[in-house]
Amino acid sequence: MKKKLLQLVSGFLFFFIISGPAPDTSASGKIEWQSYKKGISLSKSISKKVFINFHADWCRYCLAMEKETFTNSAVVAYLNKHFIPIKVDSEHEKKIADQYQVRGLPLTCFLSETAERIACRPGYISADELLQILKYIGTDSYKHTSFNNFLKNDK
Repeated sequence: MKKKLLQLVSGFLFFFIISGPAPDTSASGKIEWQSYKKGISLSKSISKKVFINFHADWCRYCLAMEKETFTNSAVVAYLNKHFIPIKVDSEHEKKIADQYQVRGLPLTCFLSETAERIACRPGYISADELLQILKYIGTDSYKHTSFNNFLKNDK
């Protein structure tokens, strides 16, 4: 009986060691982009702010943000933890782009947990600058202080 139990435990431990730790999908290193409809619904159901990136395949600044900003580990981690990230292709989702009055790309918008617009920022945003903006919006500092004052106090 002891021998069978020992064999069973040894087999289990061997399998566990060989298979290694389970991957942590929450820290995949990639932004967990949602569609507009799903993201807005998810935001309301779990009460999380929304980050919307309006882009197009032909936009070189959009591609630069994709390559440089949205691969930054600090940006990825903060965005996935504190926001529902939504990606909208302005060419294919024109109704949504019109709703936000997209006139140039890229355009980054932030919505409250109830889908009310907080702010939109046109143009390319570097990883360092986006992280500061994410913290400003994510901590609700935008409700009581200017962005410049937030930056002075954040150092």
